[in-house]
Amino acid sequence: MPSFVAEAVAEPDDETADIVFRNGPVYTVDRARPWARAVAVKGKRIVFVGEDAGVKPFIGSKTRIVDLEGKILLPGFVEGHTHPLVGAALTRGVDLQFDTREETLDVLSAYRSKTTTMDVVRGFGWRYCAFPASGPRKEDLDAIWPDKPVILLAIDGHAAWVNSLALVLAGVTKDTKDPIPGFSYFERDVATGEPTGYLVEPPVVLMVSSAIEPFSRDYVAAGLADWLPKAAAAGITAVFDAGIQVLPDQEGFALYSQLERAGELSLRVVGSHYHNQPDVDPVPVIHALQREFNSELVKASVLKLNIDGGDPQYTAALLAPYSDRLETSGDTLLPPEVFADIIRRADRDGIDIHVHSFGDRATRLSLDAIEAAIKANPPRDRRNALAHLSLVDSQDAPRFGELGVIAQYSAHWACPDLQNMGVTRSRFGAVRGDAMLTMKSVLDHGGVLSFGADWPAAGYYSTYRPLDGIEVATTRRELNKPQGPQLRPFDQAISLDAAIRANTLGPAYQIRMEHEIGSIEVGKFADLVVLERNLFEVAPQDIHKTRVLMTVMNGRVTHQAKV
Repeated sequence: MPSFVAEAVAEPDDETADIVFRNGPVYTVDRARPWARAVAVKGKRIVFVGEDAGVKPFIGSKTRIVDLEGKILLPGFVEGHTHPLVGAALTRGVDLQFDTREETLDVLSAYRSKTTTMDVVRGFGWRYCAFPASGPRKEDLDAIWPDKPVILLAIDGHAAWVNSLALVLAGVTKDTKDPIPGFSYFERDVATGEPTGYLVEPPVVLMVSSAIEPFSRDYVAAGLADWLPKAAAAGITAVFDAGIQVLPDQEGFALYSQLERAGELSLRVVGSHYHNQPDVDPVPVIHALQREFNSELVKASVLKLNIDGGDPQYTAALLAPYSDRLETSGDTLLPPEVFADIIRRADRDGIDIHVHSFGDRATRLSLDAIEAAIKANPPRDRRNALAHLSLVDSQDAPRFGELGVIAQYSAHWACPDLQNMGVTRSRFGAVRGDAMLTMKSVLDHGGVLSFGADWPAAGYYSTYRPLDGIEVATTRRELNKPQGPQLRPFDQAISLDAAIRANTLGPAYQIRMEHEIGSIEVGKFADLVVLERNLFEVAPQDIHKTRVLMTVMNGRVTHQAKV
């Protein structure tokens, strides 16, 4: 667990601060006063924001003084969509982020020598661009591990690659029915009808994985212990957990709560019930979780729904057919009328909705359902969000602002990587392939942007670092390729201040904490990050290279880099 570098040291009745940051710059993300030079922290709260001269009365004999010396102070980063427990579990296996089948198999063969004591071989991150549209096959894994079950998750978390023994242990045969035909299924050999080892979408993936060996609480807890210091080192002070999945919800939230009680939780968690079982009513489930988990740092308050999947599996719901498979435009996880009914009932009960919405038809269905719920139910302060938004029809971009729906993006996807320029472009075709991730259009129409890396899931490479997404949002280029091509439309790159807001105050608004975190203002919680360089003065391609020198959450230093 993380050990906090500094604690509050001033006496309770002492008016001096515990920590003072001075000699700015301080970018507050507060539009009333975007820039300052000094900040004072007492206990968990910010007690002063202003100029260097004004902070002097807050400095006492026990005050820790941080001289910024030109380094920039920002609000702590808030991740509007991520999966800490999923990432903690899945990324403990072999990393498969390679571009070809041959590279992937070479890494797996080399990994075999490390699996002698493992009962199940796990891995994460294989890329769709390394395999044909029909996915990877079990025979390649059988040649390496004929004697152990193998479960390898795809880079987006929406598919898995398993060997024959995994299918046998899960009781899967040629006659096994697909959990959700057309959406979540076993890819089958065209000639024989046998499952190929390619599993599409979480329901079928979880069906096989749970039958072989469910993740244990201790395994997930150990992974989370490894990741929390890394999150702090990336400047993350709050997250929206968009789905626990690897443990039952109660166990996952209880794990967070245990860390909070022990003083070992280095970030705030607002979490969700991730509904992907069509035969279960999710509204009573999220109500029960809300009652059980509602502490200062751990809250279960949001209902997460999936309306569709992703383009690699042809499960993103599109308004027009796929360019390379004209017989389909993608199916929905839930029938639209069932989906709309869940949203209406949840909205009536005051529950915020967060929807995985990838394709343009999925986004239209989601906006339609939310609009219908607004018309059906009494007025209230709604914080509904649609996540991913790979394609948004131009007619729907203004509706985010009109309906108050937050547009949640994994900003580091917005670049011309092999996934976007290969797999996705072949699925969408040239016209739609040139109209992806149009976040500026939503912003220009008054919508609120929220960034979240969706770690460990991704399109091409997996990251949890907010600075990666902030850079790509401003350049629409791949990291470390400053002269490389941009992702079209070029005019969808956003400004640096808009990108920072989308990783601070935007997601804070999404999780109903904009009055507590997300900007540097007197009275807010002291969630802060110090970066080694002023982002407004570095080259755009160097944003992701900027080190986080210090992270403060709730007035406690959770990360301090070695200088």
